[in-house]
Amino acid sequence: MKKSLAVLVIIVAMSVYSIAFAYDGKGRGDRPQRQKLLNQLPADKEMLFHQTMRGVREKAANILEQIKTLKAEINDILTAAEFNEALFLEKTKRVQELHTMIRAAKDEAIVKLAKQFTQEERKILVKLIHQKHRHHGRQPAH
Repeated sequence: MKKSLAVLVIIVAMSVYSIAFAYDGKGRGDRPQRQKLLNQLPADKEMLFHQTMRGVREKAANILEQIKTLKAEINDILTAAEFNEALFLEKTKRVQELHTMIRAAKDEAIVKLAKQFTQEERKILVKLIHQKHRHHGRQPAH
């Protein structure tokens, strides 16, 4: 009985913590803020934003898969009986090139959107972009 009560208390505490975390600006609680920004755009521009970013994600998916494969290969190189410096540097350089490709695709998408947005809509775009890059526990630069 005491064990069941203890488990129940832990589950309730975790649930309350999860809800609080989601809405303190660190977890998925940012989604309502993002939607609030998107709602400020005209419907056609919001759709354009979604379509453009979906295209970037589709391009990036293949690249991210390549990065994942390369990182596994890098781990194998690092943990091999003999370390192959040249191969390690080749693989890490390729990972950097792939990351650059992803950034370039994002930049192209932003340019495409900025060309079609008014100044006020670009102000919203800036907020959307900055909000998107606040993940991974990093705080924005002050």
